[in-house]
Amino acid sequence: MQEEDLPRPSISAEPGTVIPLGSHVTFVCRGPVGVQTFRLERESRSTYNDTEDVSQASPSESEARFRIDSVSEGNAGPYRCIYYKPPKWSEQSDYLELLVKET
Repeated sequence: MQEEDLPRPSISAEPGTVIPLGSHVTFVCRGPVGVQTFRLERESRSTYNDTEDVSQASPSESEARFRIDSVSEGNAGPYRCIYYKPPKWSEQSDYLELLVKET
C-alpha cells in the first residue's frame, strides 16, 4: 500500500508581512485535517517553534497560530511551516518574508 502524499502547508501573517517595530504579528499555518503538530521554522537557522494547539479552520483544513507579541529587527526574515501528521512530516510551505519597519 502506497502512503498518500501529504499536501503542502500554507503560511500567512496577520495583520500582514510588514510590521512596525514593537507591534505584534501572528503567523497562521494551515494544513489538512488530522495534523498533530505544526512547526514554524526560520530560514537558515535551526530555530523553530512547535505547537500541538491545532484547531480546525474548516471541515477540510486545520491551522495553528504563532504569535510574536513585540516584533524586533531580529524577527525579520523568511518563515515557513511544516506539520506532522502521523506517521510522517509534510513538505515545507513556501517562504513568507517578514519585514520590520521603523515607526
